[in-house]
Amino acid sequence: MIRKNMYFMKQLLKENAGVIWLYILVVVLFASTFFLYDIPINVYQDAIIFTFPLLIIFLIIRGIKLTRKHQKLQHLLQEPILNDWHKQEEEFLTILESDYQEIITKVTRQTRDMQEQQEKQEKELMDYYSLWTHQIKTPLAALDLMIQTFDQPQKNAMQEETFKIQQYLEMMLQYLRMQSIQQDFRFEVISIEKVVKNVVKKYARFFIHKDLEVDLTQLTGEIITDEKWFSFILEQIIFNAIKYTQIGKIAIYTPVDRPQEIVIKDTGQGILAEDIPRVFQRSFTGYTGRQNQKASGLGLFMSQEIAQELGLNLRLTSKVGVGTEVTIDSSKLKTFSLE
Repeated sequence: MIRKNMYFMKQLLKENAGVIWLYILVVVLFASTFFLYDIPINVYQDAIIFTFPLLIIFLIIRGIKLTRKHQKLQHLLQEPILNDWHKQEEEFLTILESDYQEIITKVTRQTRDMQEQQEKQEKELMDYYSLWTHQIKTPLAALDLMIQTFDQPQKNAMQEETFKIQQYLEMMLQYLRMQSIQQDFRFEVISIEKVVKNVVKKYARFFIHKDLEVDLTQLTGEIITDEKWFSFILEQIIFNAIKYTQIGKIAIYTPVDRPQEIVIKDTGQGILAEDIPRVFQRSFTGYTGRQNQKASGLGLFMSQEIAQELGLNLRLTSKVGVGTEVTIDSSKLKTFSLE
């Protein structure tokens, strides 16, 4: 409190330094004049006695006004929204303060206009990409029909590539929707086994093509979440496991001692230890992704962002040459139940 008062006194003296120095100058001029004209010293002393209290009174009045203005501004800073801040106590404003207020109001208005313009441009861009994504699905569907006329195994290879294109388009559309993801949520009770099996079925052709075993021996429980976005997380993790697993199997299960978790474990090439802390960062591909030139670095980043919005926690462990294990933990939701 004492330090605050000392700071306030320093500010008061600083703001009124011109008046104080002017008073000192006048006192010095009076002293010089009285000395030159040989006026008795008691007259000079009387002049000081009568004028010095006026200076003190002036500083006290200025201090009171400054205190009130400071308290008013501090009160405004406590308000959650400063809608009418420029209308507060206009009678206490000086000419310069009024000018500064007008400048701040103008800058605020310009900043708001620029922000609205930027938001409008971003919305138009998102609408364009959304429209483009939907439109390009039509020729892809036609291309898929044309592929049906091809012979095996060329047919399967081409179907896989068109499927990947559709998935990447869908990822881009979901990425755009992430800007307002909470408005797209629709929470409901879903069966973990049902959702996992739907995703595995969706990527069945890749399991068959690479001759990978799928282990779904233990999937129990239900969870309250958004099925579409939860499925998207599963798709990204499972498709990553498929891409980086050449032989062996992919196991998806809920641990007996941790039924609130879903584990996706593969026997793929694994991830370097120094890359693991960064796998959920935007556009990070790591040594494995660069080596295979198949990674964009968006899938796991989007999965992490969506998981946080859903109240889920993603964990990843991996060892080069052994495989990777990703865990989706729903324990924080407090909405998990066993069947």
